[in-house]
Amino acid sequence: MKLIAIDTCVFEHLLNPQWNGDSHIDQLLCHLQKVEACLCTDSNGRIPSEYDRILRPILQNRQDEGIIRYLLSYWLLYCPRNEIPVDEQDLRMARIRAVIYEHEPEDRAFVYVACAADCKLVTNDEGHILSRRGELRKDTKKLRGDNSDFISSRTAIAQLANLFPPPSP
Repeated sequence: MKLIAIDTCVFEHLLNPQWNGDSHIDQLLCHLQKVEACLCTDSNGRIPSEYDRILRPILQNRQDEGIIRYLLSYWLLYCPRNEIPVDEQDLRMARIRAVIYEHEPEDRAFVYVACAADCKLVTNDEGHILSRRGELRKDTKKLRGDNSDFISSRTAIAQLANLFPPPSP
């Protein structure tokens, strides 16, 4: 099973020409869909709740029938999901909470899920996650798999093509 965690901000940036002027997020999401990647969420419901709160209104307010509406619909409504059990009191969460010390339970949930599922977290959150990537990786080293990492959408488009090659015809 090809597991991936995708931060809400990546879906938001899909709509933002400043972040996605080169359409790399479209390409990334299309590739992940093509290889049938499974979206990881948390058992506490923080990630699905954030998706619903932020992305559902965007989807409902879009009138076009283009690729963006299609991509958002797929990832929000149809993509297979893998719910990862999250223990708010375990050592993994304590280490993540020490690094992401602000009240950002959704950001901590995304990082936890990537560590527990041994998968990549695609995020453009420079403030809480990417700028602290080294510290998060160091502090969770024995509490995550070797494949766990926290990468930007630009890095992901290059890395994931090799990680999840498309199926042969």
